[in-house]
Amino acid sequence: MTRTTLFRLLSPFLLLAAAKAPAPPTEAEIPGLAESFAQRIASRKVFAPDGAEVPLSSLLDAKRVEHCLRTIGEAQAWPQAWLIVQDMTRPDDLVLRVTRSADGALADPDPLFLAARRDWDDAALEAAVREATGAKPAGGRSRNVVVQSFTSQISTTYVYDLPKTGKDAKGLLALLPEGSLLRESTTIDLGDGRHHIVAVVLERPKFVPADCATREGRKRGHRDEGGIVVVLAGESALEDRLEVTGQGSLPRFTCAAGDEAQGAIDRLVGSKFEGREPVRLLDFSGKSAESKLVGTSVVVGVKKTDGAFKLFARPLTP
Repeated sequence: MTRTTLFRLLSPFLLLAAAKAPAPPTEAEIPGLAESFAQRIASRKVFAPDGAEVPLSSLLDAKRVEHCLRTIGEAQAWPQAWLIVQDMTRPDDLVLRVTRSADGALADPDPLFLAARRDWDDAALEAAVREATGAKPAGGRSRNVVVQSFTSQISTTYVYDLPKTGKDAKGLLALLPEGSLLRESTTIDLGDGRHHIVAVVLERPKFVPADCATREGRKRGHRDEGGIVVVLAGESALEDRLEVTGQGSLPRFTCAAGDEAQGAIDRLVGSKFEGREPVRLLDFSGKSAESKLVGTSVVVGVKKTDGAFKLFARPLTP
């Protein structure tokens, strides 16, 4: 995650209280404090100035909180600071008060809200807080304003709730090891009068949504990530298995209208992708027993070697 950092310290009187204030967090403490803070606020939501509901998890994760805590330290702004988090892929800024309690923990932020982006200084902060809460911001004359900017969006991935495999499963899933996702299967005619299936399987799979608000995101689409394996199955047993890559990605869905809206992907995942047609990965409709594996630079297929059918993979040629 790339980032740019800007901080302003507006605290000429802070040193007067330094002897009684909690000590700034050490480098060793910051990861744990950040993780705890991010978990506590992850389920909270804020409203953008245009009325849109925004989950905090899309603005602050543990890694971002770590950066913010270090920036507050660089600004010598402990034990409390007004933190402005700018995600430069969004039009609004997150405003929250970060306070280190006497026991060393970070207090739950209050207030916490989104405000239209502006050139932040003490006067701008006071105006934003008054507008959001109706009250003057806490901190008095020792108020600190720290601005942290991020140039890229948080990338959220979703771990699949995998179906049963092995002896407790049915069909092709019964032939696959634990931790497998059957991404796609298709029949293939190998000319021997028997039933054969070629399937694309993902091991340790994750769903990675695209940022459909951008041209690059729309071009790439939503994807699956994991170990990519192709299997050849007969009527009751696996005939061959071929690892295409130990870790790769495959297209899952193209961007659809509304996918860029806040919460749209959460709803899609929650409904287990109901109503969405996945991108097809293989096509054996021709006379050749080979197909491009869509989303990769690989062709996969089946050939007969020493009297047995075996899978193969080769680079896609122009």
